[in-house]
Amino acid sequence: MRINVLVMTAALVTGFGGSALADRNLCPSATGQHWMPIEKVIEKAESLGYAVREAKRSKGCWEIEGFDRNGAEIEILLNPFSGDVVKPRDWLPPPRHP
Repeated sequence: MRINVLVMTAALVTGFGGSALADRNLCPSATGQHWMPIEKVIEKAESLGYAVREAKRSKGCWEIEGFDRNGAEIEILLNPFSGDVVKPRDWLPPPRHP
């Protein structure tokens, strides 16, 4: 009996965890024919100061992998229609140092 309770608890926790991950997808859903062309997405990322190594569709967004102006590796998501950077709900800007 005690094992059944543990198994049920684990199943519930796993189920809720999956739905929480789905909430993180902030890109609008639409067919690929309405998306910005990949060339425009790369131009947009480069205009924001990123050096693009790879651009691909991922989770309803354009995913850009590359480097920022300081040479740090980045992975950002861009809105497939506007090219704006998509930030997760829990995203906080880095602290500013005087």
